[in-house]
Amino acid sequence: MIESQNQQSCQTSVTTSYYLVRYYGGSYEDAFDVVVFATNKKSTATKYCTKFNKLLKKWQTHYKQFETEKYGIMTWIADEHIDTKFYRWNKLQNISRCYYEVVSVR
Repeated sequence: MIESQNQQSCQTSVTTSYYLVRYYGGSYEDAFDVVVFATNKKSTATKYCTKFNKLLKKWQTHYKQFETEKYGIMTWIADEHIDTKFYRWNKLQNISRCYYEVVSVR
């Protein structure tokens, strides 16, 4: 009887869920996906993603003021801002959004 109880307790698996907070960007060959952190609280993951996406939109909107249309077909940073603003503008252009993914561990 004790053996059967031990077998039952060994067969019972505890599943724990974690939330991987990630962001992605790029396109085609240069696409990337970055894991920022993992948490066991859904609320923490949700709050982080919401704040990240809100700030991303804010900064992308801010850097639009330095853009110009080149050759009538593409948006690019204006020549007078290349030295001071290009690096950050380019990084912001490559990030699409932040999200979280649920991962279960047994």
